[in-house]
Amino acid sequence: MSIRTNEVNFYRKNGYLVKENLIPIKEVKKINNIVKNIIFREKKKKIKIKNQGGIQSYDNYHFVYNSNSSKNKQILRLNNPQNRHQIFFEISRSKKIISIVKKLIGGTVRFHLGKLNFKLPNKKGGEIAWHQDWAFYPHTNDDLITVGIYLEDCNEENGPLKVIPGSHKKKVFNHHNEENNFIGKINTKRSKINVKKNVSLMGSAGTVTFFHCRTIHGSGLNCTSNNRPLLLFAYRACDAWPLINDGNTHHDVNFENYEKNIIFGKKSLIPRCKEVPIIIPLPKKKHYVSIYQLQKNK
Repeated sequence: MSIRTNEVNFYRKNGYLVKENLIPIKEVKKINNIVKNIIFREKKKKIKIKNQGGIQSYDNYHFVYNSNSSKNKQILRLNNPQNRHQIFFEISRSKKIISIVKKLIGGTVRFHLGKLNFKLPNKKGGEIAWHQDWAFYPHTNDDLITVGIYLEDCNEENGPLKVIPGSHKKKVFNHHNEENNFIGKINTKRSKINVKKNVSLMGSAGTVTFFHCRTIHGSGLNCTSNNRPLLLFAYRACDAWPLINDGNTHHDVNFENYEKNIIFGKKSLIPRCKEVPIIIPLPKKKHYVSIYQLQKNK
């Protein structure tokens, strides 16, 4: 599926784009069956969880839970699903998605990371506070994008992704607390951000969202009785290089991974440096595995 010029212009202006029914429902159902099987098998394990899955790795898949107790654990996230099952790898490289990403970030495309998030039902999953992905991983330029694939219908009741249009053109907002620790969320009152201007990105299963790495976004509570999964993949230009290894294992440290994650274009050892606002995401009180843990800090 091609992308029209007016859609590219809309993305440039607003920092997001919604493409309805981009993934055929037959393919979505196949993915959902695999997801259900993965969850079923994981929940059967009766091992005590330590450190929420251990050290974060961009190379290995692992689960993030809402509890350290095997009795009460519920899965909040599967990190790196593309390394867990071939179907996730294939959709992360889908021509329908990559053709659009290529147009939106300037031509070359390198895979960055993957996540399968679960918004738990009955308000158990909590909210994700307003933040910018760019704050977590600043690069030499900001040609980075996140793609969200809806595996179920997403509406106002089940905690949709919310964005603030045009916020990608503004500064990088402070994601630190008053003690100057990085906590992965914006104090919107202190930063004088009008969150009332937010837009909910809703759509039926198979809808795909695209949003800029500097677009302010978050999500509310899932007030329904059903889980709301969201498959996320992030991409960047081949000449966008990370500025910091924040202590977590980063796949770009391994040059072999850099090369194998190039989807379109050629490798570049010369970073393209763009004048973009940056705040280094340090210090942190302690090691974290997910945004769920990090944003609990005040």
